[in-house]
Amino acid sequence: MKIIRILILLCLFVIPSFAQMQERVELQNLLAERAKKFGAYTSTIQKRSGIFGNKTKNDIQKSNEVLISIVTLDNDIMDVLNRSLNYKVFEKTAGDYSSRDCELKLKQSMEVTDTLLKQLAVAEEKLQKPGPTTSFYKPLFFLLLIICVVLVWQMRRLSKA
Repeated sequence: MKIIRILILLCLFVIPSFAQMQERVELQNLLAERAKKFGAYTSTIQKRSGIFGNKTKNDIQKSNEVLISIVTLDNDIMDVLNRSLNYKVFEKTAGDYSSRDCELKLKQSMEVTDTLLKQLAVAEEKLQKPGPTTSFYKPLFFLLLIICVVLVWQMRRLSKA
């Protein structure tokens, strides 16, 4: 049973860190790809294949295509960053909620414990002190016992006589 608990705890700690590490690697790969595309964009901007060293329509289209691919790559980078930020916000709020839940459960448990201790103290007091009912019935019982003994003695005396 302990092994299962240890495995569960390891999964709870390892999986989130693995996910964060995977997002970092993905972000680094996207940034490296962006740097390559930006280098390609600067080379296409400088390229002049027209007559007398002018830019042609194809040169401008190629540079625009590279620029569009850089923009889509930037969007992908922003998505990864937003996911990472959302995960950190979720992790923080989840931690807050779990600590609040633990505090609430602890407070409720303390209240239940206090109530039970008070009830136990009252029950112990009742057991230790003879109540007014027992102190009243004890002498009454002895009085009735004496009356019964006297009646039995009188009946025996009358039956012999």
